[in-house]
Amino acid sequence: MKAILLTLALVATAPARAEVRVTVEPAAVGAPLPRAVLRGFNFGNWMAVADHEAALAEVPAGALRFPGGNIGDEQNMDEATLDTFASLLKLVRGQPELLIHTRVFEGRVDRPAANQPEDAAHAVRIARERGLVVPYWEIGNEPDLYATVRGDPRWTAERYCAVFRDQAAAIRKEDPKAKLAGPATSAAEPNATVFLKEFVKRCGDVVDLLTWHVYPTGGDGSEADALASVKMVDDLLKDYRATWRDPKANPLGHARPVQFGVTEYGLSWRTDRPRFLADQENALWSVEAALRMARGGVAVAHYFAYQGTGYHGLIDAGGVPRPSHYAFRLLGDLSGAFVPARSDDTAVWAHAARDGDRLGVILINSKDRPESVRLDAPRTRVTRIRWFDGRIADDEQPVAELPPAATLTLPARSMAFLSLDVTP
Repeated sequence: MKAILLTLALVATAPARAEVRVTVEPAAVGAPLPRAVLRGFNFGNWMAVADHEAALAEVPAGALRFPGGNIGDEQNMDEATLDTFASLLKLVRGQPELLIHTRVFEGRVDRPAANQPEDAAHAVRIARERGLVVPYWEIGNEPDLYATVRGDPRWTAERYCAVFRDQAAAIRKEDPKAKLAGPATSAAEPNATVFLKEFVKRCGDVVDLLTWHVYPTGGDGSEADALASVKMVDDLLKDYRATWRDPKANPLGHARPVQFGVTEYGLSWRTDRPRFLADQENALWSVEAALRMARGGVAVAHYFAYQGTGYHGLIDAGGVPRPSHYAFRLLGDLSGAFVPARSDDTAVWAHAARDGDRLGVILINSKDRPESVRLDAPRTRVTRIRWFDGRIADDEQPVAELPPAATLTLPARSMAFLSLDVTP
């Protein structure tokens, strides 16, 4: 009894936590929101788009990478493959910008691979004949894993660069306007970064879109550590920008303009494990990652994946929306151009965009406890607050609402979208 009374006394006398303060500057309008980053997804012919068209239509695609994952190094980019893709694409809302990756790895020894420069050029011709507008062609997928996971030690960055040059030349001959992307390295750090930097050193004069993948976990570790790993998005972009500009690291291309792209990302790479993929932690991490990439100037980003691929995907194979579907659906309501938004708590993430006299603010509470948040946005009025957490998503309930106010309590591990009117 004494222990219980002592605990109650401590709770009663403990100081209340200070409010988290989020400051937004509605008048400081910046860069337009990049739809190819905030609404980019990996896509494959195995996705049952026709069966789940309505659910996917709630998250229109701004960009698609085809085919998602390593399937492009298991099958040829031939007429049948691109015919199926073109047919499925008619069911996808959003008129997405396309990136297609060519075949590089040989795959099964009993099936000759169409992975030569002439095969890449043939894919470009097929795509054009099918009416597909493809600004980006990515050469292969995760070549840093060919020597380890796929068991072929001949695949070094030097060899990949040679293949990249040959396929790039063939593609550009067929389509002079095509932008060449690569090396699409995996998240197997630190080897992936070593491979990418060796590629830059050897191929900095030919690549137009430098690409890599971000998967910070294998579905293990604590929730707090997994969510905090979103900093990897910023760190890799900063590192690769510095690498590109360094004459020693990039002797052939440091003076050339280049774009950056993350052509696969998610909180976990383990397709066979639901943890940090089909849960709330992945939903919050992935939207925050997309927003950080957009603010950082990434040209394209593709979440893995648009529809059920194991435990990856906005909806599962049966069409049930996952928390990531809720998160990207709310994110899709953000429009216009970025304005500065700062949180004084590193675990409460804030982003804002202005579209005329409308201001949208996204707040993400990555903590395992509720947080009181005060929004400081001059000359604005909150008109609506929508939010969801893991319980709402798991129960397949509609997004919930809070009373419109500048001070609100964000539930634990939740995402909220605040709609505000801007006054003159």
